[in-house]
Amino acid sequence: MKFSQFILFLSLMMSMSLNTVRSEEVETARTKGSTKASDSKDLVEKTETKKTKQLENNQPPLKLASIDVTGVTEDLKKNIELHMPVIIPVCDADRGDVKLFFNTVKKNLRKATRALGYYDAEFTSGGSIVNNCWKLRLKVTSGRPTKVVSQEIKVIGDGQNEKIFQTILKKSPYKIEDVLNHQNYSEFKTKLSEASQTFGYFDAEFEKHTIRIDPASYQARVALVLNTGPRYRYGDVAIEQTTLSNKAVNKYIIIKTGKPFKSEDLIRQQQILQRSGYYKTIKIEVLHEQIANNRVPVSIVLTPKKRNAYKFKVGFGSDTGARVSAELDRRWTGSKGRQLQIKTQYAQTLSGVSLKLLNPREKPEDNSLVYNIDWTKDSNDDVIGRSINIGSKTIRKRSNGWIQSVSINALKDRTRVEGEDETRSTLLLFGVGLEKVSADSLIFPTDGWRIKLTLSAASEFVLSDQNVIQFTASAKRVMKFGSGRLLGRANYGTTIVHDFERLPKSLRFFAGGGNSVRGYGFESLGELNSNNRNRGGKQLIDLSLEYQHPINENWSAAVFADAGNAFDDFKNTDLKVGYGFGVRWRSPVGPVRIDLGFPTEDYSSPKLYLSVGSDL
Repeated sequence: MKFSQFILFLSLMMSMSLNTVRSEEVETARTKGSTKASDSKDLVEKTETKKTKQLENNQPPLKLASIDVTGVTEDLKKNIELHMPVIIPVCDADRGDVKLFFNTVKKNLRKATRALGYYDAEFTSGGSIVNNCWKLRLKVTSGRPTKVVSQEIKVIGDGQNEKIFQTILKKSPYKIEDVLNHQNYSEFKTKLSEASQTFGYFDAEFEKHTIRIDPASYQARVALVLNTGPRYRYGDVAIEQTTLSNKAVNKYIIIKTGKPFKSEDLIRQQQILQRSGYYKTIKIEVLHEQIANNRVPVSIVLTPKKRNAYKFKVGFGSDTGARVSAELDRRWTGSKGRQLQIKTQYAQTLSGVSLKLLNPREKPEDNSLVYNIDWTKDSNDDVIGRSINIGSKTIRKRSNGWIQSVSINALKDRTRVEGEDETRSTLLLFGVGLEKVSADSLIFPTDGWRIKLTLSAASEFVLSDQNVIQFTASAKRVMKFGSGRLLGRANYGTTIVHDFERLPKSLRFFAGGGNSVRGYGFESLGELNSNNRNRGGKQLIDLSLEYQHPINENWSAAVFADAGNAFDDFKNTDLKVGYGFGVRWRSPVGPVRIDLGFPTEDYSSPKLYLSVGSDL
């Protein structure tokens, strides 16, 4: 070999060696300050030995050294603190233990700084004994951050146009010149993987998943390319049950052969079958071992509940008085899945017997038909009504959460106001309704609302004694206010009727009571007749504002102000106002409310109220 060729060869070798050294310098910086596992183990054993002796001698808890981290941003400081060793030296630790601790700290903290894009971080440690206890110091010099200069983030394959993937891709893990944060990359990659499994792309794989770092220029290049592969579909859906006919049970099945796989369907299917009321246990299983030709077979095994359920209740409410009730729920009357509910109740103000037949329709979760027969005795101090009602209602839940209803009811009624003759009426009422509830919890909401609208009408040309039109609207709102809750309620009703005296009690408006204007008796507010008896009104306004302040986890105190009345003419509303306070208990069966209300007309005659039920 000629001398000039030897010199050229030697230069090339030195250049390669230099590049290797530069590349390895990053690795050296990453591992500088690492300690042997045995050193860390020695510190743990020493600390644990001291703790054991302390417990054996019934001594007070060991005092630990304090450590102060400086020189870094708040985010980096938090990440460093998360990587701190579990074992911290005690106040009287010797210098050797403190040294071992710092060696372990530096090893762990290099991982913490690299995770946030700081590969050249340096650590300066020290400490001194203050008031007989070590006060440790760790100064961190983060150095120059590594920044993202390019990124290739995309989804290819059959699922590239899926909405879920497009939504994820809109929020890429980095922007150009962002400091490299490894957690962003990991979380983004996990989102893509989870979406693939959720939507049936079981063969999805990352064709590229790299972060290339150039330590010399402090630059990072990110590549993450997911190939979804084909989307799997449901195969055979085998249903094992003996309660309903195949036609009836299929109304509750949303998993259909050939439909694209979606794991959320399995959860929703479980919930639909549970809410149907027929089944005690529901087992839905994806048969992975039988997957073939991109088809996923599913097995559904259903065990029925007992056919009949019985309930007996005894209770008391300030509006209803003492009450006792019994219920029979026949969960299915036959293979078509119709459900029969029979309920009877005796109470001081409201007694009756009701029968309901629920007929499941297509998509019964959102669509149902209910037939009802009710006999009711409804009374207050001045008015008593006895009625028989036969009707039906169709209920449909829209995709936006609104519930629509259409009803027809034949009402036969006898109503008597104290001191007046009994009146009789027959009405065929046609009704429509609209309702929606939105809340973070239906039982104990902290943020939510409910709106309910109803319109009913009867015509003397269609099997009715007279023309009647009635509209009602109610709204409730619950929201956080300071450390407590603010509750608002508004009810409005109006009736157009020719002969009010023949209007059934159930269609008259009254105010007052625990769910109306507190401070006044149940249904004690309304228009008075010539005998000074409350006969009810054609119109209703009922308003309430309440604040609840927590006392502890299960109890809260409440203050409230209510206003309202039932009347015939808006020129003479004469709204009554009541104020008061009470307590709330988060019981296992729902909120329990105890209130003391004071009418503004006579503060010396407060009313006590007890009620149970959701605030919405």
